[in-house]
Amino acid sequence: MEITVVLSQENETLPKAELLSRLETLDIKYTILNEYPGIIELDVGATWEDIVELGSHLGYTHEILKTISKTTPEKLEESIEDIDWTKYVTDSFKVRVKRMGGGDVDKDKIERNIGGFIKQKSNMPVSLDDAICTIKLIYTNPEQVVNEYKEVSIKKYNKVIISQLIIEQDKKHFFDNKPHKRPYFHPGSMSPKLALCMVNLAHVHNNDTVLDPFCGTGGILIEAGILNTKLIGSDIEKHMYEGSKLNLAHEGFEDFKIMWEDVRKLELDETVDAVAMDPPYGISTTLGGDNTKELYHEALIAISNYLKDDGYICMASPHYIDLNEVVEGTSLKINQQHAIRMHKSLTRIITVLSKK
Repeated sequence: MEITVVLSQENETLPKAELLSRLETLDIKYTILNEYPGIIELDVGATWEDIVELGSHLGYTHEILKTISKTTPEKLEESIEDIDWTKYVTDSFKVRVKRMGGGDVDKDKIERNIGGFIKQKSNMPVSLDDAICTIKLIYTNPEQVVNEYKEVSIKKYNKVIISQLIIEQDKKHFFDNKPHKRPYFHPGSMSPKLALCMVNLAHVHNNDTVLDPFCGTGGILIEAGILNTKLIGSDIEKHMYEGSKLNLAHEGFEDFKIMWEDVRKLELDETVDAVAMDPPYGISTTLGGDNTKELYHEALIAISNYLKDDGYICMASPHYIDLNEVVEGTSLKINQQHAIRMHKSLTRIITVLSKK
């Protein structure tokens, strides 16, 4: 099955990396067919239900659609007429136009005309509010121009992907799970979207055992717990230890163990499938006054003792810490890294590691 994935464009590399990691975790074979800004086309060995499972647990993917046909704006009507719409539209439907990059397209006219044609051919009703099926026309592969002020605009689109929506992101999940809405809140808590992305980069499967040795308020563990995982967390700060337990219980999780412990002294009675963590930055009381790079090095050694041989670690760190130096003398290697600019003086690096 060919699918079209609409990715967030808030980061250049994370959305694609998260998507591919989740595909690998679910053991869905794929081939990348085309890539455009915010769009990736794939051929996947998967069912509709597989894609629903894929799309229901991604932080930086907006929509996944079944590709019906590909055409150009000039040949759109002809391509629409060539499709047997009774195969795709078997209930109420609506047509939506999506312009990647906001180029000049008469959305209302196209939606009205194409919707009318599909209604006639499928004999199914249009429903703008409660449609069972959404047909989406994605205008992409833009031809850009730059004016004298170096402003970029879209001159024209060279491609239209005719598609059927399979699943779209549940934005309500991220809104409802904002850190300040939990029973225990601490400034600087990671957003649920990034926490979910890190869980996916750590290749967390359903029913895995997941460790966050710097669990803070429990944000990463909450996103991992949605996959019916066993959760293990620790934090050197007592208020974080208490707060994360409160937040996890509030979310309804039962299979978790939180320890008030320094990660360097971590003792577990089992191995873990994956680790996702956001260690503290800089020298502070939370590190006992120790050097950050030294803490990271010692933490990774301690963690790797409990990580299964095929497991992954995903960690966040500040740009001024060279993790290539940190992993020297450990059993770990760096697989991929992604940069997130937080503000003028800090860029967060998301790193995926595994055993050598």
